Amino acid sequence: MARPRTPTAILELKGAFKNHPSRRKERANEPIPVGAVGDPPSHLEPPAVALWRDLAAYGTWLTAADRLLLEVAVVMFARFRAGELDGSGISKVISALSKLGFTPTDRGRVQAPGAKEPVEDPYAEFR
Repeated sequence: MARPRTPTAILELKGAFKNHPSRRKERANEPIPVGAVGDPPSHLEPPAVALWRDLAAYGTWLTAADRLLLEVAVVMFARFRAGELDGSGISKVISALSKLGFTPTDRGRVQAPGAKEPVEDPYAEFR
């Protein structure tokens, strides 16, 4: 399986574009998500609306670009809570939540705006 593409914001923070300016040119037209995830779509059923509001409140890192996947996740999650999903359906719910950063492993990978500044390594000069 191919290695996932490193987000542009992380490359920027690591200074990767200083060493390889062509990488920035390759990503020049990359879309930049703007705005919060917002209110749930009007066509969602009440259980899915409640889940949308819960996940949007917990997932402060979600943006308007995450709306479609969040919609899929809350509809499937509502079906899970109603007892309508089998094992493979439950796996799909977990996968969708994972892609949105809601598992412990994935949450550690989220680069949220306003997150804590990294702690400076006092031993960095000795490496």
